[in-house]
Amino acid sequence: MANALTKEQRALFGGYSTETTDIRDAIQKTIRDLKVIIITRDIEIDVTPAVMSFIIFEDLDIPYLTGQLKILDNSALTSAMPLVGQETIEISFTRAGKSVNKEFSCTNISDVTKALNEAAGVTLNLLSKKCLTDSVSNFSKAYSGLASDIIKDIHFDFLKEEIDIQTTSGSAHNIVFPFTTPYGAIVSIIKKTFANDGTPYFLYENLFGETPILKSLGDMNSEVRLENLFKLKKSPNSNRDSLGQGTRNSIDHVGELLHFSITKDFNTINLLNQGALLNNALRLDISNKNYTENPFYYATNAKLQEVDPSVDPYVNYEVDDNNLESNLLKPSVSIEMHNPLAFESEGVTELHTHADVLAKSKKRSYMSRLNNMIRISATVDSDPENIQVGKCVNLIIPLNAPALPGADMTNELFSGRYLITAVTHQIKSNEYIMIIKLARMDLSKVNNNRGGGGK
Repeated sequence: MANALTKEQRALFGGYSTETTDIRDAIQKTIRDLKVIIITRDIEIDVTPAVMSFIIFEDLDIPYLTGQLKILDNSALTSAMPLVGQETIEISFTRAGKSVNKEFSCTNISDVTKALNEAAGVTLNLLSKKCLTDSVSNFSKAYSGLASDIIKDIHFDFLKEEIDIQTTSGSAHNIVFPFTTPYGAIVSIIKKTFANDGTPYFLYENLFGETPILKSLGDMNSEVRLENLFKLKKSPNSNRDSLGQGTRNSIDHVGELLHFSITKDFNTINLLNQGALLNNALRLDISNKNYTENPFYYATNAKLQEVDPSVDPYVNYEVDDNNLESNLLKPSVSIEMHNPLAFESEGVTELHTHADVLAKSKKRSYMSRLNNMIRISATVDSDPENIQVGKCVNLIIPLNAPALPGADMTNELFSGRYLITAVTHQIKSNEYIMIIKLARMDLSKVNNNRGGGGK
């Protein structure tokens, strides 16, 4: 029998090896060992046989998990327990050799509808248990130090959980939080500070992760080279053998692309209006009663990766015969407050300042391009190792043309590196798929021979 693939080989080829684990993990869209337990103040009950479906959401902009659980009630369970929105829900299962065990709080019950005869479908809305702690943890406290360390301290002080700082901050601060919640304070810091590479910060949680992750947009997009990224592509065959025998030795049967649609493509007006392409920031120096005008151009000041100028749709964009980079056009103006006398000690800055005078313009540009360039919605086979929020994939999109013998039918313009910004884990009738949101801020190199914007 052949040796098992390494983690790097599985990521490269987009597959999962069953050589060292349960062969049932080879079956597409399938989970095993599912268990769902509802815990109230007085009783604990295993409702796994009654589970109709459940979904778990992870999002780049949300530092915790949310979800919904739908069960079939044919024995007056909702009244007997009773279910009132104060329960703990334990969910555990295994997919492709990766096990997950999470606790959620049921915050309310909704959509109690008759399903069959005297049975009813009941939806339990789920939140991470940290949200309950957050809602009753108003505090007033001062913090000092790197922004990333402050976020970590707040999270541990009040939510009793460490976070994984994968990117440190680019500035330090003295901050006083008056009567706010932990997540309120953390979100405030993330919105106003930057990572050490000058790109925006994100605190997010993965369903198959151990702890929340604090990471920059720049690191997400650069930590793995394109050729080593997991290839998200359509596969010609789908095996549903109950024992997985047909896919025992396949290297591309887990995590395949099932369906995709491009939901947003080059929203030029929004990018211009929001200052994502060029911006003239007025920096007001409150202490010295003066101001400076700082022109910003994204291709010079906020490039995320090296992009071939021939396929960047905005590099030589002209309006009224003036190029965007000429600084003759001023379609967007923002104001940034600066108070150099507010520095309380060497190396510690006020929350609203940053060493880079264009830091806020850069952040605005990154976030706007993330939301207004290419956005794709895709349904994929579940892959807990490669399909996670904050990871990039190499999305392979075919040309909109008949396949030619021996020809590479890859759409080189739209294929390439995409960042996963949201994942919906959807499990229904023991079938597990993922609905993902993908985003990118640049384009791939075009095919020199045909199609995809090439010559």
